[in-house]
Amino acid sequence: MIFQGQEFLEDGWFQDSVPLDWHKSEDFSGLVRMYRDLIHLRLNRFGSTRGLCGSGLNTFHQNQADNVIAYHRWHQGGSGDDVIVVVNLSHAIHENYHLGFPCTGKWRLRLNSDWKGYSKAFGNVASSDVDIPMPQNGNMLNKAEVDLSIVQRDGFPAVGTINIGAYSVLIYSQDK
Repeated sequence: MIFQGQEFLEDGWFQDSVPLDWHKSEDFSGLVRMYRDLIHLRLNRFGSTRGLCGSGLNTFHQNQADNVIAYHRWHQGGSGDDVIVVVNLSHAIHENYHLGFPCTGKWRLRLNSDWKGYSKAFGNVASSDVDIPMPQNGNMLNKAEVDLSIVQRDGFPAVGTINIGAYSVLIYSQDK
């Protein structure tokens, strides 16, 4: 929910008798852009985040030591529907962070809230798409081929490696 100009850092208590300072929307145009991008993802404007419109929710990763959580949203599941949201609630940057994904393939980074395009004050940690290759034989690997702790994580059959900035959010989904 966006309330009373928070997308351009309007401050003060809510008063319906005091108009918003719309000049702040120019001063904080990057943050306005971030809210616009979030709204487009939430409404599935590009056809790749339908899960954000659905009721499926699974908080599958809770790392209290590093203050990282991740959840999976879906409507019917599959490419263009499954969405992974990763939240770093700490001041620490996490690089080469291993996380479960519902399936192999390319998971596109749809939003990185740490991007300098949203604010020059943000860290701009190099987050990117995650490419989880299918095993060469087309099947999940067996224990003789690789340690299962690498292949399976957070209750999902695939694992990807991400970088996430301090106090930031990453949103991933697959193309249809």
